[in-house]
Amino acid sequence: MNSFLNKLRLKWFVTTKTLGYTSDYLDQIYKIYLNHNKVIHWRDGYPVYSLSTPALYSKPAANFFARQLFRTIQNKNTPNIMSFAVNDVCNANCEHCSFFNAVEDKSRKVLTLEQSKKLIKDTQDLGVSVINFVGGEPLLRKDLPEIISSADKNLSTTILFTNGLLLTETAEILKRAGLDGVYVSVDSADPKKHDLIRNKSGSFEKAMAGIEKAKEVGLSTGISCVITPESFRSGELERLIKLGKSVEVHEVLVFDAMPTGRYKSRKDLIDSNGWVEEMISSTEKYNKDSSYPGVLVWVYTTSHRSVGCSCGTSYFYISPYGDMMSCDFNHAKFGNILETPLYQIWDKLSSSEDFRSAKWGGCKIKDSKYRKKETVSAG
Repeated sequence: MNSFLNKLRLKWFVTTKTLGYTSDYLDQIYKIYLNHNKVIHWRDGYPVYSLSTPALYSKPAANFFARQLFRTIQNKNTPNIMSFAVNDVCNANCEHCSFFNAVEDKSRKVLTLEQSKKLIKDTQDLGVSVINFVGGEPLLRKDLPEIISSADKNLSTTILFTNGLLLTETAEILKRAGLDGVYVSVDSADPKKHDLIRNKSGSFEKAMAGIEKAKEVGLSTGISCVITPESFRSGELERLIKLGKSVEVHEVLVFDAMPTGRYKSRKDLIDSNGWVEEMISSTEKYNKDSSYPGVLVWVYTTSHRSVGCSCGTSYFYISPYGDMMSCDFNHAKFGNILETPLYQIWDKLSSSEDFRSAKWGGCKIKDSKYRKKETVSAG
């Protein structure tokens, strides 16, 4: 066949096949990362597969994919996600809190508004496309909307983790400030049990009201839960997923309990892989059913099936005082942004032996061999 006809045939092939191939390619990307490939929400006209990723075809998504190209060119780990603990106070007292007695230090000062804004800018300069606002309880920080609005929405999507106690009053303000999504912590579908875990009467009712308000103002909305081996065996996860369906959240984010913070003495959470494999399997039927919210089991994402433990390879955590840590659960400090430029601390973290590549098989802090190393504080 001559050159002209070959070129003509190729153009026709691209015209007729590219759209379908692109769709298959995207489906596979999300299937690998999330264990499902269903659109859970349309936010501002863009399809959302998970609150933990930028909406597809949005500018933050373009930033993410562009950064992956330069990550390859530079042969250097660059971060996709950053969690910023905006304060060190809370209006609940949860039994599983990873922050308690691990990060909080009342003798130190929380980053100011201007310092927080600089952190956001420096983070985006480093390439982050997802910014999580955590705490403490972040809604107790009065200038949180100003911190959120300082983020360049062309570069990053912004997500809030909250217990929901103050969400009803603040959801609309946060949406106007540029917040994209919110995870509300719910650890039991039974209101009394949830309140007991939170040590806060009425917290379940307020969380449900906050979820409803968040959906009303157009935020991508999810339930975030911590599941222990015993709560999984009792069927709590299934009940939470069904609760998520009944209140029509877009996603249920599942964290397996970590041996850190208030759970630091729980040896049964170390090297415990059997039950989390069961948990992953138990959610597959819900992810195949479009009537249910997306179910993102974090231990699936940190496994060999997906990206692995991304701490120090594509993720970092900043404490209320400016300390960089590899994640919310591993509390070893690598530097402070008030003393050292952010990119230099990231370079130190991501170049270290333990963090230069992702670990398959779950969180590092649950690995007994890793916990023995001197660089790690177990909580």
